[in-house]
Amino acid sequence: MFRLRFLSVALLLSASPLALLNAREAISYTLGFSDARIHYMDVEMQIPTEGAKELDLFMPVWTPGSYLVREYSRNIIKIEAEDSEGRDLDIVKTGKNRWHLDSGDGETVSVRYRLFCREINVRANWVESDFAVINGAPTFLSVVDDFQRPYVVTVELPEGWERTCSPLDPAGAKDRYLAPDYDTLVDSPLVAGSPQVDRFEVDGVSHFLVTLGGGDVWDNPRAARNVQHLVEAQRDFWGHLPYEKPYYFFNLLTGSRGGLEHRQSLVMTADRWYSKNRGGIRSWLSLVSHEFFHVWNGKRLRPVELGPFEYEHENYCPSLWVVEGITSYYQHVLLARAGYNTNDQYLGALSGSIAGTQRTPGRLVQSLSESSFDAWIKAYRRDENSVNALFSYYSGGAVAGFLIDAEIQRVSSGKASLDDVLREAYRRFSGEHGYTESEFISLASEVAGENLGPWFNRLVRQPGDFDYQPALDWFGLEFEKPKSSTNSGFFPVPEEPVDNPKGWLGASTSGSGGIVTVTSVPSNTPAAAAGLCVDDEIIAIDRSRVDEKQLKRIVGLLGPGKEVEVLVSRRGLLRTLKVTLGEEPRETWRLRFRSDMSDEQKARVGKWLGSDGGNQMN
Repeated sequence: MFRLRFLSVALLLSASPLALLNAREAISYTLGFSDARIHYMDVEMQIPTEGAKELDLFMPVWTPGSYLVREYSRNIIKIEAEDSEGRDLDIVKTGKNRWHLDSGDGETVSVRYRLFCREINVRANWVESDFAVINGAPTFLSVVDDFQRPYVVTVELPEGWERTCSPLDPAGAKDRYLAPDYDTLVDSPLVAGSPQVDRFEVDGVSHFLVTLGGGDVWDNPRAARNVQHLVEAQRDFWGHLPYEKPYYFFNLLTGSRGGLEHRQSLVMTADRWYSKNRGGIRSWLSLVSHEFFHVWNGKRLRPVELGPFEYEHENYCPSLWVVEGITSYYQHVLLARAGYNTNDQYLGALSGSIAGTQRTPGRLVQSLSESSFDAWIKAYRRDENSVNALFSYYSGGAVAGFLIDAEIQRVSSGKASLDDVLREAYRRFSGEHGYTESEFISLASEVAGENLGPWFNRLVRQPGDFDYQPALDWFGLEFEKPKSSTNSGFFPVPEEPVDNPKGWLGASTSGSGGIVTVTSVPSNTPAAAAGLCVDDEIIAIDRSRVDEKQLKRIVGLLGPGKEVEVLVSRRGLLRTLKVTLGEEPRETWRLRFRSDMSDEQKARVGKWLGSDGGNQMN
């Protein structure tokens, strides 16, 4: 375990003007990576006692923007403490994420702990031989209920690591940073190693695209040019950049896909091969668009429940459909307005969200408000029944955003839109105030010039199907009619008559080595009615053994209304279920522009999505 080289915290702070913001002495951390190759990070924490004889320390159990208790303290391998004279102090664990120590008579105490860091995602820590990705919540212990004081972080780089990058303020020396309070410390990720870094300016503010894992594939300068244009488009939407300090895009090319917003940065995981074609870059920019939109909607314009944060418990909030759902709506709208998507490409993205919504039985039992509130216990703890019980505040919220936008435009005769609601909400509620769900709905009514309260209650506070028709009529849209057959060959194949539809079981299955296993049983399907269960092995249909391909073929040929015997193995015991096959729902939920659109509808679409571009890619 490394030793902290004791430096005067007062001297550290004297190098930064932020020292003037808080007269208290800083808690300081030194991060070391002597065993990075086996994913360990060592932290030494120096705490001014300020005369206290006892100290209680804690580690957060979650990180803002990711609504699940993650139990970060499970990654602490060893923890010990000593006073300023080097004498050992007793440090006793008093809870899953809390420790108590007697600080004695010294002016400072040092706490050293080792963390195992091998979760390469946007909310945790990953350390290996040539880089480290550090998030605040899973890294920094602090004093219980003592958040309003400065914090200093020093990184000791191993040989061969070139630099650190963080949105934290520099603290007078290389690889040393200062946070004015604990919220800022937790909200400021750090990357160490030898990343690719490209810089651009918007409105005189520096922005950095920091990429790890690009290898010889990723084109970071090209990606940075596209990000700059997207930043400018979102700046134009809101009318301003809400920050003056440098902003960081941390781009971790791990092959997975995810993102997490911060006040002065975002962290995302993606695939390095996205760089090789326009579709890949467009997909990557969609992720950037979502997380960067949170700079306004989520980090500064926020529900009252999401700040100040309670780091040791859940922060329940019924308005994640605003924070995440409306952001998911605009991530694609703004790509279209910026010229990265054609209008048809935008409709494809919206159609995917609608199809996902309509094929989720959970929409009929859980409202968007309930989905938001229960994110802590349901959204990130999915099981085989989630499709029947959950409604995503992401995709469902994106569809709601489309419907809200269209309704505000419709009732105001095109004089207002959801754009206006968000800008006014930012003016009224950003900063320390925040908004309640009811305040957001009331503001939407005010902007629209009509009481939309009952309409919003049906849309976001009650489970059930959405009514798409008013929005479709406003923009001149329609759903494509389902085709009765598919012809992918060279010779014409007559369409199947509508009185000869295929049979449908309704369960999802997977097949391997001739074994067919049930993976999902949505409600209101023949499989659910017959009592078929997840993990059942389907052996035979009407005494004929089947693999996955044969199962689909035979069920299709038998047709709807046919009662069949399904032989299954459930936990090694054989049983026969009688299933009455149904007919698969044929809606595609794919949107298209109507051929008879009026000039007025075309003008509305132009105002909504901008000119029909799609060629902006640099």
